[in-house]
Amino acid sequence: MSTRKTPLFEAHEAASARIIDFHGWAMPVQYKGILEETRCVRTAGGLFDLCHMGRLVIRGPQREDLVERVFSGNFSRLRLGRAKYGFLLNTDGYPIDDVLVYRDEEEVHIVINATGRETDGPWVTQCRDEGGYDAEVTDVSDDQAMIALQGRISEHVLQPLCGIDLSAVKYYGFATGPVCGIDTLLARTGYTGEDGFELFFDKDRATEVWNALVESGSALGMHPIGLGARDLLRLEAGMPLYGQEINLEIDPLEADLAFGLDLEKTGTVGIPALKARAEAGSAREAVSLASDGGRVPRTGFGVQSGGESIGIVTSGGASPTVDKRIARALVKAGSAPVGSTVDIETRGKTFPMEVVPAPFYKRPRKKPAASVSNPTA
Repeated sequence: MSTRKTPLFEAHEAASARIIDFHGWAMPVQYKGILEETRCVRTAGGLFDLCHMGRLVIRGPQREDLVERVFSGNFSRLRLGRAKYGFLLNTDGYPIDDVLVYRDEEEVHIVINATGRETDGPWVTQCRDEGGYDAEVTDVSDDQAMIALQGRISEHVLQPLCGIDLSAVKYYGFATGPVCGIDTLLARTGYTGEDGFELFFDKDRATEVWNALVESGSALGMHPIGLGARDLLRLEAGMPLYGQEINLEIDPLEADLAFGLDLEKTGTVGIPALKARAEAGSAREAVSLASDGGRVPRTGFGVQSGGESIGIVTSGGASPTVDKRIARALVKAGSAPVGSTVDIETRGKTFPMEVVPAPFYKRPRKKPAASVSNPTA
């Protein structure tokens, strides 16, 4: 199978990005360097190509009933114009994917991972057919572009190009309106721990919007950012990566992601199995690890305590934001309390790391002063 390209591939090449194969997609892993790009997002802002990710739209009179059936959170309590994080679970309560759902007036939008583009839509459709729901499930992944702006200057970069009052869009809220004169669904969501927006619009206008955002943001310090920094940013902010922190063998309870569940729901696939495990108690738990220097922990490294193997590193890296080596690990429950020290093992050698509270980084809540141009359509 040939490697797929997003509508922004030529823009990445023109910017001298280093391109890699990411789950079958030719994607920029870095432009100027992962650590430099991470600092850029934390201190100013960054622009991300997310066109490789999947997007489903559910319409019809029973669309919300279907979403309640497949989504792990309590969708009925979600207000219109708001988004929520959760999971698509199999019958055993393990995540097929982690997703964001957006409750719109006439439809429900679901953002899925690139790894789920071939499986999530058919699974939701199967649940629809089995339950006899009067709903239409449409995969719009190949029709839409998806771009993210992340960082403290995001609102100031986007507002001059936007016909929406961005100050009125709350965190995990969304609105529709023109960006560069193009109909856009605009959500105040992201995967970095910073303030920011994700934009969904016609893929044929992707380069036009990308270039306008680059031009608007460059004077304020915003630059394009690759997948390498995106992964490090989400790790610093304590956000999971599907396939590492959660997968078909690691459930949300073990991964410390219970906030994406409503265990009182009775008609949702996988929730009864998860509730039973919650009542019995999980045998494993996720922990955060940090050290001031030494080796960089990587996915798959072993975790030991007192010479005994207690788990495995799920994600790791060198954080320029907190100036530490950091990692998330899945370990035997109760074996690594906060404040204790564990040994990370690879190729027969070990190095110590401290168990610390999560997340490693929280963004300041105070908005920085900056001038904002008047919105234009």
